[in-house]
Amino acid sequence: MTAQSIPPAATTVPRWDEEPEIIKFIRCDAVQYEGDWAPEAYDPACARATFESMIEDTKEAEALGYDGLVTTEHHFDGWTMVPSPNVYLAAIARETERIRLGHSVQVLSVHNPWRLAEEAGMVDILSNGRAEIGVGKGNFSVERQRYTPDESELDARYAEGIELLLRALRETSLTFEGRFHRISAPSTVYPKPFNPGMRLWMPAMRPEVGEWIGSLGQNLFSFLAPEARPIFERYRAAAAAHGHAAGGENFIGITSVIVAPTDAEAERSRAHSEKTARETLTARGLPKEEADIFLPAFAGVVVGTPQTVREQLREALQASGARRACIVFRMRGLPEDVARQSQRMFATEVMPQLRDLPV
Repeated sequence: MTAQSIPPAATTVPRWDEEPEIIKFIRCDAVQYEGDWAPEAYDPACARATFESMIEDTKEAEALGYDGLVTTEHHFDGWTMVPSPNVYLAAIARETERIRLGHSVQVLSVHNPWRLAEEAGMVDILSNGRAEIGVGKGNFSVERQRYTPDESELDARYAEGIELLLRALRETSLTFEGRFHRISAPSTVYPKPFNPGMRLWMPAMRPEVGEWIGSLGQNLFSFLAPEARPIFERYRAAAAAHGHAAGGENFIGITSVIVAPTDAEAERSRAHSEKTARETLTARGLPKEEADIFLPAFAGVVVGTPQTVREQLREALQASGARRACIVFRMRGLPEDVARQSQRMFATEVMPQLRDLPV
C-alpha cells in the first residue's frame, strides 16, 4: 500500500475539547471482575464473558450517539481487569468507527512515558485518529504502595513523566536527561498520533492540582459534582494566566448513572450497587475515608427516571462547570440488563435534552 492510498484521519470526529457549544457524553468502562474474588477461584471464562459483554455495550453506545469511551487502569485484583488500557482500546478500535477512545487514566508512575507515547500513537493510528490520552499518578493507596519504590518521589516522577511524554509525542530526534528517565541518543516515537499536539486529560481532586494542570495547558478530569467547582476555577484561572484557553469543554466530570422507568426501581438498583461497591472497596483494603471518596463513581450518584436524571445531571453540569460528562453504567453486581437499560434510556431520553445546555 502506498502512502497515497492510505485513507486520511477521521476529521469528522471532533476531539472532546472541541465544540464548546454542546455537552458531550462519554461512557466509562471499568470492566470489573464479576466472579469470586478469591484468587484460587478465578475463572477465565467469566473474565472473557465480561470483556465480550463490555465490547458489545460500547458498540451499542456508538450506535446510540455517545461521543466516546474511556477505560481505567488498575492492578493487583479484580477491581478492574484493565491493567493495560491501550490493549483494551485497541480491541475497541477495531469494532467501532466514530466514538473517540481515551484513558481515565493511564498510571504514569508505573510506566515508562516513552512507551506510553508509543502505545497511544498505536491506538490513534489503529482507530484512525480517535485517541484521547489521559494520564495520572494513581489514585488508590493500596496500589501505589505496591508499585512505587519510594512514594515520597511520586510527585516528582509524575511531573517528569508528563514532561517526557509531551516531548516524546511532539518532538523528533529527542534526547532527555531527567532524574528518573534518560534518553541518551536522538530518538523518535513511531507511530506518532495524527495530532501529536493534542492536550492530555489529567485528573485533579484538589484545587492546587487543578491549578498545576491549567498552568501546563492540559485538560482537566475530575468528579461531576459541585465540589469540583473550586478545582475548575483554579484550573481555568491558571490556564488563562499562562496563555492557555480553558473552558467547560476542557473539563470532563465523571459520575455513575442508573436510569429506570420509576424512581423506586432506580433506587433499589442504587442501593444494591452501593452495597456491592463498598464491600469491594473494603476487600481491596482501602481505608474508609479513601473508600468514601471513590464510592460515588461506582455506586450510582445520578439515579431515577429520565426526568429525574435530566434534572440531577443538569444541576451537576452547571454547578461543576464541566461540559463533558463521563458516565459509569456498568457497576459490579449490577445486572447487565439493568445497566443496558440505563445506557439506552439515557441516550434516548436524557442526552438529547441536555446537548444544548447553555454555557
